[in-house]
Amino acid sequence: MNLEIINSDVSDNYFCLFADEQGRAAVVDPIDGKQTVDQVRRRGWELKVVLNTHSHPDHIGGNQRVLTEFPDARVIAGEGDADAINARFDGSDERGVDRTVAGGDTVAVGEIELQVLETPGHTPGHVSFRHEHHLFSGDTIFVGGAGNCRFGGDPKVLFETFRDVLRKLPPETVFYPGHDYAVRNAEFLLSIEPEHPETESVLKEAKRARDSGRLMKTTLGRERAYNAFMRFDDPKLGEALEQRFPKQLQQAKEESETDAEALFRCVRSLRDNW
Repeated sequence: MNLEIINSDVSDNYFCLFADEQGRAAVVDPIDGKQTVDQVRRRGWELKVVLNTHSHPDHIGGNQRVLTEFPDARVIAGEGDADAINARFDGSDERGVDRTVAGGDTVAVGEIELQVLETPGHTPGHVSFRHEHHLFSGDTIFVGGAGNCRFGGDPKVLFETFRDVLRKLPPETVFYPGHDYAVRNAEFLLSIEPEHPETESVLKEAKRARDSGRLMKTTLGRERAYNAFMRFDDPKLGEALEQRFPKQLQQAKEESETDAEALFRCVRSLRDNW
């Protein structure tokens, strides 16, 4: 798979463009339509698919520009967010979703086969797309963080996505988030666990990537070692929250069915207000 990670010119988003060896290509969450068109033409690729992980404007805002230039491309999105995507493109000359998908479905881009994973929580119908050790994860997981739940999301559902989907993927999986919040996330994690050794290393690496305009990449295995959203069953995280944020943790326990969910909820709430 030939892969390009594009730093958007119109927002703080990053988005991905990839193709098989014959140049049959797909773009994931093309917020910047002009950059997408320019990159596809520069590479001499044939755009076949537009993949939308969810319905937020900063992930689908470039759809129409891309489809104008590549009218044969198909828009593919999760069943749960398709109506919201279509509602944003209800003009007579605008296109919405051509195909809806659910967990377990596959999407072919030339010789590349992607597995659809249902990863709700940031939005009700958020999906991610996986090919071998690559995961196009939208706004579900970030380096050192997790998607917010302010705009139609649900922290309980997001917790279940982390527990039942992300934590079960191979540790060597490299994920490509829609934003680079790595520096702020690492600084936040140090505010709740200043003694954690891996987070300081992540912060230094994140600053180097940011200063060079690159998206910091890590694996799910590395995230499990330090990202508090991935460590909801780690007693050391529970001890740190109990020591420093007992009121917030108690509130999260009252809202949760399990201790693991409570740790996740507590971290999500702390990050929301940090």
